[in-house]
Parts: sequence; structure tokens; C-alpha cells
Amino acid sequence: MISSLWNGFQLLFRPYPYFRDARTTWRAPLPGLGSVLISADPGLVAEAARHPDLVGGRAHRAMRASLGDGHLIVMCGPEHRLRSRQVRRALQAFTSDSEMAEITRQEFARTPLRRPFSVQQVAHRASLRIILRGLVGRDETALIQLSQAFQASFSSPLLLFVEKLRRDWGPWSPWGRLLRRRARLQEALLQAARCAPPGSIAARLPSETWEYELLPQLMFGHETTAATFAWSFALLYPEARRRIANGEEAFTLAYVQECMRLCPPVAQLTRMATRELCLGSHSLRPGEVVMPALPGLHHHGWSHSDQLEPGRFLQETPDPHRYCPFGLGERICPGKPMALRQLVMMLQTVLQHFDIHPLAGYQPRPVRQLFLVAPAQGTPAIRRA
Repeated sequence: MISSLWNGFQLLFRPYPYFRDARTTWRAPLPGLGSVLISADPGLVAEAARHPDLVGGRAHRAMRASLGDGHLIVMCGPEHRLRSRQVRRALQAFTSDSEMAEITRQEFARTPLRRPFSVQQVAHRASLRIILRGLVGRDETALIQLSQAFQASFSSPLLLFVEKLRRDWGPWSPWGRLLRRRARLQEALLQAARCAPPGSIAARLPSETWEYELLPQLMFGHETTAATFAWSFALLYPEARRRIANGEEAFTLAYVQECMRLCPPVAQLTRMATRELCLGSHSLRPGEVVMPALPGLHHHGWSHSDQLEPGRFLQETPDPHRYCPFGLGERICPGKPMALRQLVMMLQTVLQHFDIHPLAGYQPRPVRQLFLVAPAQGTPAIRRA
């Protein structure tokens, strides 16, 4: 019990060093999951990703509890493959570059001059508006407020990782408040989807999937982008700032990819065994979990792994089982192209139109935020002009 609680503490509060500084593969007891096989070995991870009896989705109990059941992230097997194709096809209809740039300019123009603000917080609102515009064709204030209220319900990651806290004791209890805010946001999204324009994501999704997919696409679409944007801003150095401001598309994309290698916003993935099996030299019983550890995968076996070197992504395509910030195999996030394009546009827009720098002396430190890992304080910054 003590070992499980200690590992759970490390997973919550020290996710990068926990996954990066230990051995490449080891077993650890984790709260709610039992004995977990954790690995930063790309060979073992590749085997896990391809194994027909290791499935994704089933270990996401907290995600199922908070976002509801039946959505793509918690599905597996043929149903997952069908839904993934539907979502991937729908996400091809997304907000234009000009709209992304304009929304980003509007939000960063509202930041105070010469007073600290959180880059992540501003990027969060900008990305939320961009996702809403693509999802249902509108980013009106009511939808933004409902989304922000639901997100604010996750004041502590313990709600997601300690199952006993997920009890509805009425509207004033933390979990009860979360469920009611989720219901209000869900209903507002369904109403918006019913009159969404033909080119929107909702209009391209089968209507029977709306109650399952609209909310997860909204939440993960902007939460992950905002966390990655905050890391990208925290790690900026003069040469990268100049090249991004000059509109160098290939370099900007490589810079974002390298930031996601060094500081992945998602620290771990999961696969669950459906029967007794062997993975490499390790035995797994039905229900046991394999956890690919992204900070370790993105660290071990890379040259100068602690240094930020965007050039490595301009030279060659990395092994997809050694670099996997968007997931593995058939479970790669269908929003990957959309997210990368949005990050490129947001970074270029901010650096071309504003003189914004991280607060003097700020040292980014990873902190757990819900399912994600972001820089402490969301990268505090100052806008000089």
C-alpha cells in the first residue's frame, strides 16, 4: 500500500523525473491500477502497440468518469477503428489559418502591458475559441464560459486519480459540481451542433456520435494545445524567436515537435492485457496494464537528449515508438495535424505582432494539470509592446 501511494505521488507530482530517471523498464504498483509494467524501451513499446491482446481505452477509468463513456479515447477494437475514421475525416474541416491568426491576435492584445500574465491562460482561451469555431462554427461567450466553468471543476488532479473522491454528494460537492457543469456544457454543445454550418466538424460527424465526441474533442483539443504552447514559449531562445517571427514554417514545426519531445504534455499512455500473455521477457495477467513512459522514450537513446535542438526534426523522421507525443499505432490522436498547425500559427502570430518575453529569472518546472503536464504558473510573461 505504501509503495503504491508513493508511486502515485511520484506520478502526480514528479511525472518527468519519475518516468525518465529510472530504468527503461520496471514494474510498479499504482493506485487503482495494481502492478503496472512501465517502459521507456522503444522495442518493447513497439511490441505493445502491435500486440492484438493489449488494448487501449480500458485503463482510462478517470477519463471515462470525467468525460463520460462511449467516446473515442476510451474505446477499443473495431468500434474504435470505425469511430477514429469518422473523427479523423471530420477534423479535416477546421478553422482557417486566417481565423486562427486573428483569434490569437485578439486574445494576446488583451494582455496587460508591462505586467505579468500567464501565457498558458491566454493561449487556453485563444485555443478554446479556435476549437469552438471549428467544432460548431461559433465561439460565443456563453459556450466559452460553460467550457471554462467545466475545466475549473478539476481544481485538483486527485479527483481524477483517487476513485473514492468521485462521488456525487450533491451540487456543492466537488464531483457533483463537475457532473452538473458537464451536463450544462454538453447540452449547449448539442444545441450548437444542431445548427452548425456545413463545413464544421460537428456537421461532418454522424449526429449519433455528438453526445460522445463533441465534449472530448473540445476539451482535449484546446487543453493540450495550451499546455504545449506554454512549454514552447517557456523554452524560446533568441535564434528560435527570430526564425519563428520570420515565418519559417518548417523550422517552427520542428521547434514545436522538439518542445514536445523535451516536455511532452502527455506523460504516459496505457494498454491493458485482455488475456495472459508475454511481452518481451515480461508476463502479464488479464487486466494488467502496460504504461509506455513518454519522458523516458523521448530521453533515452537520443543524442544530447537534454538539449533543445529543433534541427533534429528537420533532418529525419524519428522512430514512432521512440517519439510519440500524440500516441501510438492505430491510437494516434486524429487531431494531430490540426494541433500542430494551430501551434505553428499561434506561435508565429504572437512573435510577429507582440513583444512578449517570459518573466526574468523564470525557470519552467513541470506540474501536473489533470491528464496533462504543463510548465509551472503557465509560463509567466511580460508584454512590452
